[in-house]
Amino acid sequence: MNHSVKIMHFGDVHFGIEAYGKPDPETGLNTRLLDFRKSLDACVGKALEAEVHLALFAGDAYKSRDPNQTHQREFASCIRRLTQAHIPVVMLTGNHDVPNARARANALEIYGTLGVENVSIISRPEVLRIETAAGPVQVAGMPYLLRSNVLAREEARSKTIEETTDLMVEKYGMYIEDLANKLDPAIPSVLLGHFWLKNAKVGSRAAYLNVAEPEVLVSTVARPEFDYVAMGHIHKFQALNKRAHPPVVYCGSTDRMDFSEKDEPKGFVLVSLTKGLAEYEHIPVDVRPFIEIEVDADVDDPTEKILQAIGEREIDDAVVKLIYRIPRSRLDLIREPEIKEALSKAFLVVSLTRDVQDDRQLTRNKLLNEGLDPAQALEMYLDTREGLGERKSELMEYAKPLIQELLAEERVS
Repeated sequence: MNHSVKIMHFGDVHFGIEAYGKPDPETGLNTRLLDFRKSLDACVGKALEAEVHLALFAGDAYKSRDPNQTHQREFASCIRRLTQAHIPVVMLTGNHDVPNARARANALEIYGTLGVENVSIISRPEVLRIETAAGPVQVAGMPYLLRSNVLAREEARSKTIEETTDLMVEKYGMYIEDLANKLDPAIPSVLLGHFWLKNAKVGSRAAYLNVAEPEVLVSTVARPEFDYVAMGHIHKFQALNKRAHPPVVYCGSTDRMDFSEKDEPKGFVLVSLTKGLAEYEHIPVDVRPFIEIEVDADVDDPTEKILQAIGEREIDDAVVKLIYRIPRSRLDLIREPEIKEALSKAFLVVSLTRDVQDDRQLTRNKLLNEGLDPAQALEMYLDTREGLGERKSELMEYAKPLIQELLAEERVS
């Protein structure tokens, strides 16, 4: 049975995030909700153009475990485009979809309760056989596990947070092995998961990851029984098992959550699946730009330097941050109305920050460059900070072993 199935792998749409938005004058809805719907609609549109046979949603439909009716409506309208095209959709529960209490319904459960045609929900570890227009596919679902729902009281009693986290990693491994053992070896199979794999890159900050998050080894999911591993939870598109079978891929989110994701492409993954082989491609969609502009305004005409920096960026319809560094002696040369006028083309200016430095600090900072080793750079930094210069010797004593450890790690990597 060597049929080829085209799959849309997407996730982490997080309808309900309203940071960096404002009320839309036509609909009254937050503009970020409209952005997120537009991005997901674009993903669905490209998937339909590619004539996919199956859509796999890797979790986190909403920001909240208790989404309001508007967020549910907007998400459902996007999913409906797939089901109306007779494309089966399998949706996995992520950490933002799962309630804290066992008896409460999860955010995706309504689809199963209503018996929505062509939609399957996976909220516990299980294997589904999905019939597609190109043939059957096995989907082994490994949803996000809440430790309060998985660990018995006796298991967690008297254990440290680290020990409990290790126990959760073991649980993931046990469930995934059980799923692999239930597969028919003749039918193409996908592991659909929503959790953190060790060494996955999470951008500049891990705001959407929980404290003591279990980190599952890639080898735990990269089993030969699976032909493709479709992951959600990490918002950055990435492949973690590039040179081996099966591919282990995070699809990333469909839109930007904040400035930590400003440089990341957003979209979905298009997979061509046959038994023993999976080829994949990240399909980007246009999303609202997030632009940070940083300017060193220590020049004779600092305003002109700032205006030039703004003019060099495409800020139309973008969410923008501007920060400029300037010595206190040049503050009077700043023409703020001109700067604000230049930024008026932006969709939203979330901050306009000036970093005022005294002349001594600025002179010292100019000496900092990549040619300095970490110890030299730290010493120079301490000299510039009020109240730290006199403690430099003491602080350097604490810093040296840390710097040596950092350099050793860099040599190993």
